[in-house]
Amino acid sequence: MVKRLFKLVLVFAIFNSLFSCAISQDEMELLDRSTMLYEKSIRWGEFVKAKSFHKNNPVLSDLERRRLKFYRVTAYSILQNDTPDLHNSNVLVEIKYYKNDRQVIKSLTVKQHWKRDKDSEVWYLDSSFPKFR
Repeated sequence: MVKRLFKLVLVFAIFNSLFSCAISQDEMELLDRSTMLYEKSIRWGEFVKAKSFHKNNPVLSDLERRRLKFYRVTAYSILQNDTPDLHNSNVLVEIKYYKNDRQVIKSLTVKQHWKRDKDSEVWYLDSSFPKFR
């Protein structure tokens, strides 16, 4: 009797975990691809490309572009990833960087809010661009 009940609970738990996922595998792959491309852009100093992931104000100004030339990113780490539904994901990221003339590594923690466009199914950032100082 106990074994039967245990098996029933185990089967229920497995089915519940399989069907309660908020986001499908394909949608998760799209999000992963977007976050990976953004990470590469930031990591290799391609700030113009990285800024294009931001829905609000997706273009760097000339002043921002000139200022960011002095910064080098040494590490980009995803600390936490929470995807509560099909159209939102919250990612906590740590960026380590230095300014060319100072050679002191600084750390910046960034809260990213990724949103998925309902029509085009593209993930974009609905949070501000990292503030390198």
